Amino acid sequence: MMGSVVMLTTDQRIDRRILLEADSLEKASWSVRIIAMQTDGVVVEDHPRVIRLGTGSAIPTTKFTMLSAYRRIRRKVPINSGLMRALAWRYVMDQERFFLGLFLPTALSYRADVYLAHDLPMLPVAVAAARANGARIAYDSHELYAEQEFSAHERMRWIEIERRYINAADAVVTVNPSIAEELRRRYGLDKVTVVLNAEEPADFPESPDRLRQQLGLQACDRILLFQGGFSAGRNLETLVDAMTAIEDPSIHLVFLGEGQIRNALQRRAAEAGTTDQIHFLDMVPQNELLSYSASADLGIIPYQSTCLNTYLCTPNKLFEFIAAGTPVLASDLPELRRLVANEGIGEVADLSTAQGIAAAVKGLFSEAIRLQQFREHVRQVRHQISWRVEGAKFVSVFEPLRPKNKS
Repeated sequence: MMGSVVMLTTDQRIDRRILLEADSLEKASWSVRIIAMQTDGVVVEDHPRVIRLGTGSAIPTTKFTMLSAYRRIRRKVPINSGLMRALAWRYVMDQERFFLGLFLPTALSYRADVYLAHDLPMLPVAVAAARANGARIAYDSHELYAEQEFSAHERMRWIEIERRYINAADAVVTVNPSIAEELRRRYGLDKVTVVLNAEEPADFPESPDRLRQQLGLQACDRILLFQGGFSAGRNLETLVDAMTAIEDPSIHLVFLGEGQIRNALQRRAAEAGTTDQIHFLDMVPQNELLSYSASADLGIIPYQSTCLNTYLCTPNKLFEFIAAGTPVLASDLPELRRLVANEGIGEVADLSTAQGIAAAVKGLFSEAIRLQQFREHVRQVRHQISWRVEGAKFVSVFEPLRPKNKS
């Protein structure tokens, strides 16, 4: 039986999870469209299934301009700063009405059997479009959205929106057990399905050298890798400072990705005199990313518990390291501990200070046998913690939503 899904996302560069979900649904005989934000100058290569705002309907230009400006500032300034709190409340005014006005005209022009909201801002849009078109509703909560570092007023407003709409969803999905339990408890839900942010596992040579070759490093050099967005609030400044405390010229830190604090991080490294050991590489295509990840000796996730959302996080990079077979050093947060320490694929530690990061990195690199054991184990478990498993689970959530009278 065929069925159709319209996915809704505020992303400009569409999240890997969304694309994997779309692929899995299409393999299970669903047709999928993804309605996403205009690119605002971001260079992307869209799949034909992607519909950018403004396609088939007029986009509210003022709203888009305001949101674009807010996003640019947010990449540079911590979300919990006074400036961001003031801007956030002014730019949204009424969060629910803002995103309904931005997305609903386009969503209504594409009929579907199921409207899938990716994250909380899209939930009211999915509910409104589904009710107008007699469709079902699914909600994929990529994070505990309302528990980011918002002001108290904005946090309560997002909670109010989620409480009003979440029980209208025919299916609720999220990224880890802790967030699933919080959603169940908070909103009295019967069921929240956990679908991990897993990747497709990849096989590489035992000792891939892509990063060493590109950076001109020796075989004896050790590579610590941070990949992803260089955003404020991710403890990346402390990670740069840690290289001064490491005091081992054979250990190199690689930043792979993009973000508007990149220049600030480079200046910080230059001021500390560690530019020979800290390297910045541009973002690479998703289909090449794992070959870079696999050539690192250790992946690092230094996030701190700045809010409940971060405290319960399981970022994409964790699963990319797993798929690449790369051991992980992560902050000691509940879900990171469950997947890194409990699965035996790396170590969790207090990474809140430069000294803490330096001690953890030096400790792991001084125990070659232990690090190799982590690598061997992650290469085993990556076939269990994979999208092959999680994608099947995701598709099973949609089977009860498939229309019965379509073939």
